[in-house]
Amino acid sequence: MTRGRTTQRDVLADTRRLGAVASGAVYTGPSSVRGAMSYRYVNRVPRQWAVLYPAVLLFWIVPLVAFDATAEVVLWNISALPVALVVIRAFMTLTISVADGEIVTVFHWGWPRRGIALAEVTSQRVTTHGARYGWGIRFVPGGTLWRVWGRGSVELTLADKERTFSIGTAGPEGLLAAIATAPRSSTSTNRSTRSPIGRKSRRPSTSALRPEGARRNDQ
Repeated sequence: MTRGRTTQRDVLADTRRLGAVASGAVYTGPSSVRGAMSYRYVNRVPRQWAVLYPAVLLFWIVPLVAFDATAEVVLWNISALPVALVVIRAFMTLTISVADGEIVTVFHWGWPRRGIALAEVTSQRVTTHGARYGWGIRFVPGGTLWRVWGRGSVELTLADKERTFSIGTAGPEGLLAAIATAPRSSTSTNRSTRSPIGRKSRRPSTSALRPEGARRNDQ
């Protein structure tokens, strides 16, 4: 292995050491900066609880029938069930990724989605939020919380905002390590903003382009 070059084996070993793989995170590729990792983790509602979510809708329909609601009201509520199921399904998975100078959180259908440049993150820490705050997108003291399951989360403090942003995850230590070691700017940005100062010019001198007879007359 060439010295100074980060290989997939090196980064994967660092990821295991920091706890990301143990928490269910997936290594997605080598980084241009040694010690940084590309991180992706899908936080899901446990299957035994997920199957109960649609059953909650029964508490919506059964009272209508029990209290002799009109057929029109019952049919209207039944037609609204697919919409409710789609909304519930949207908040049953939360995908978290850290790559290319950005942390992205997105729910099941690709929306809601939020991306934060790592350069805007001034600090991060592992914290917990009790069940009383609920799941989905919630307001918590000092900021907002995105989560689908569990109490562990990583709280981000942003440079240009007073409120924090917390990401619920079953593996907060792995996410914390990924954020802490990831480069703060994307590799594409680094290439595009590289300064041209110090580059040597390879343009030939004007004397070399002059005819041989002209150069002889100058001498």
